[in-house]
Amino acid sequence: MLRAVLDPGVLISAVISPRAAPAALVRAWRANHFELVVSPALLDELMTVLLRSKFRRYLTEDQASSLVIELETAGTKTDDPDDRPAVTADPDDDYLVSLAIAAQADALISGDR
Repeated sequence: MLRAVLDPGVLISAVISPRAAPAALVRAWRANHFELVVSPALLDELMTVLLRSKFRRYLTEDQASSLVIELETAGTKTDDPDDRPAVTADPDDDYLVSLAIAAQADALISGDR
């Protein structure tokens, strides 16, 4: 089965636009079309962003928490890698590349260029 890391921005886009491509990715994961790799840093980033007040129009704090719990329990949880070489234009995203490599993911899906 394919393994993928989804950038938290993709997961947030899925919440905001339930008919867009990111939401289709989440539906595909829920239908077991691929294995979703998550890590503490990814889940923490997602939760931090989803708890911002501007997201209340899309989901409640309880729904945000439920989503993160679902990802943590149904996804393939991997420890955050210690090695984070600078490979992206945004140093805060380097952990995603390291995570994908450490987890031997087939894909890293991001909305970033």
